[in-house]
Amino acid sequence: MQSSSMWGGRFSGKPSSVAEQISESISFDNRLYKVDIQASTEHARMLARQNIITQEDFDAIENGLKMVKKEIESGQMQFSPELEDIHMHIEKRLTEVIGDAGKRLHTGRSRNDQVATDTHLYVREAISAAEEKLLSLLRQILELAQSHKDDIWAGYTHLQIAQPVLLGHYLMSWFWAFYRDLELLRFARRESMRSPLGAAAMGGANYPIDRDYTKTRLGFEAIYENSMDAVANRDYQMSFHFFATRLFIHISRISEDFIFYSTAEAGYIRMSDAVTTGSSIMPQKKNPDIAELLRGKSARVIGNFLSLLVNLKGLPSTYNRDLQEDKVYLFDTVDQVAMGIDGLSEILRNIAFFPDKMIQSLEKGFAQATDIADYLVSAHGVAFREAHELSGRLVRYCEENAKTLGTLSDGEIAELWQGKFTLPREILDLRQSPGRRQGRGSTSPQSLGEQFALAISLIGIKEQKPSGARPVFRPSTL
Repeated sequence: MQSSSMWGGRFSGKPSSVAEQISESISFDNRLYKVDIQASTEHARMLARQNIITQEDFDAIENGLKMVKKEIESGQMQFSPELEDIHMHIEKRLTEVIGDAGKRLHTGRSRNDQVATDTHLYVREAISAAEEKLLSLLRQILELAQSHKDDIWAGYTHLQIAQPVLLGHYLMSWFWAFYRDLELLRFARRESMRSPLGAAAMGGANYPIDRDYTKTRLGFEAIYENSMDAVANRDYQMSFHFFATRLFIHISRISEDFIFYSTAEAGYIRMSDAVTTGSSIMPQKKNPDIAELLRGKSARVIGNFLSLLVNLKGLPSTYNRDLQEDKVYLFDTVDQVAMGIDGLSEILRNIAFFPDKMIQSLEKGFAQATDIADYLVSAHGVAFREAHELSGRLVRYCEENAKTLGTLSDGEIAELWQGKFTLPREILDLRQSPGRRQGRGSTSPQSLGEQFALAISLIGIKEQKPSGARPVFRPSTL
């Protein structure tokens, strides 16, 4: 029995059902149909331009591919594992629609450079979509930070209260993390801007093709200079996966912050019903499930990256069928990136901050201690290690007597320091602490304003004066 596959001339029998099941990729690679038709159209256009096929054949191919695209988008195309992948489905249906001209489409190319071209184009589209979402997220974080530029928040180290910062400064720390992700994404785009089309199976085509022409028509910036490299390379996918992995590490970490901040023990934020769920047994529960799921999805994205790396690490030159699996990881990660950015954006739209509750924790955490030590250094010339010890005495006294630094009397301070030094009351005022921070990138209002100005210039929006009204979420509505 002759195989019905489009490569079946060499074979007298069909693959077994198990082999067919293992070989097929149409169950997941059908989403490549748009870029496959786009690349096939430009390949055929080049063939006609080079007089490798006739203009009449190209016209038939172009019109036929448009018909096939409509059939796929309307749900008329029936996918079959027997035809393995989206490339063979499109070519077979094209030949059914237009006849022998369809059989000329594959002249001068292989599925090896065809799939490499398609995935380059697909990654490029995914990058453009992710860039748009990331820019929107960055604008959202910036606006939120501007609206909270005067609120006091806590900086943590080791999950312990460290120093008072401005809430806007805390939020901007995430702006810069996601901005670096944007820079990495743009690097990944550059990786995807080389065209493999024309490399054929791995040694190039036996026809006078014009790779520069298809490069330009498909929006690439360059071609792969080596045909073997062109069909084997998946660096552009690794770059995208690394972007996605780092992005999700940041999403996971900010989600962890919000999960902790929303606990009854902390109570620094509240997330609305839009991004929380209840318990099936405990009526009082309001669980931060969306943040938890985003934190969990980071493992999935990391796993996709690792799967690609393990797939690639032992492959010999050049194309190997193992590479069919790269699309499983790629497609899932593309979906997760879109969902992850949208999910975090939705959380930020449905969150309220409670700086007054945070100030209580700052008091309990003796967050003024560093300011006290620094004051002794600058005002009295005390060596920092001695100042550190003197400030620590006040903290120990407060712990032993259930006090906070802000409630210490001048008499208590004088006694603990044996009357050597005095301490102005403003040093104990948590709200004044951020303003003492010096140096670019600090949490001072001046530095925060500089961050805002730089961020505005980097993401290409016009500077606007904050309205004064916070765009988020009165606690009573949450």
